[in-house]
Amino acid sequence: MAYEGGEFSALKAIQNRNVTKATEHLLGICTGLVADGRIEEKEVQFLRLWLQQYPDVTSSWPGNVIAQRVEAIMADGVITADERLDLLDTLQAICGFQFPETGAAEAAVSSIPFDDDPSIWFDGRTFCFTGKFLFGTRANCEREILQRGSTAVDNVSAKLEYLVVGSFIEPSWAHTSYGRKIQKAMEYNGKGHGIAIISERQWSDALSRQTI
Repeated sequence: MAYEGGEFSALKAIQNRNVTKATEHLLGICTGLVADGRIEEKEVQFLRLWLQQYPDVTSSWPGNVIAQRVEAIMADGVITADERLDLLDTLQAICGFQFPETGAAEAAVSSIPFDDDPSIWFDGRTFCFTGKFLFGTRANCEREILQRGSTAVDNVSAKLEYLVVGSFIEPSWAHTSYGRKIQKAMEYNGKGHGIAIISERQWSDALSRQTI
């Protein structure tokens, strides 16, 4: 079915509002699940069922990360204590962010110069990951870009194209090991190099737009 430009824009705006509302609902559910400081098997099963009923919420951050964790837990049909603890840590971190107020499920550290609207491509591009990620281990993050034709490097250099900063950001980031990578990227950019400093949310959203 073809849409004129105005109709398509209106339809897209409605879709975005629906996803935002669903995401706020999801975060409300997760806040309730972690309120007692533990996650039970039946709560994992409930969360999976809810995500299956509202698949649009898994198309963007943080629903895609939550869905990925839940599906990984359920893959073998056995929900272990370690898996429940990992999911609890993930949901507690996400629920500690300010999505309703800012529209972004990530820590707000304004002094980090994230690109406002970066163009993120994968084929033949170079990425460096720094910090701790809700998406998973750094190895998991690197695997995602390698499958899309990108290269992962450990250090920031003039040839780097994207520096991805994990969501667990401390206010004193400048004094951390990942903070030094951010500062180095900023120094290169000050000399005219084009290193895009992007958040985990921006990177994760780009992943969801380019499937393997």
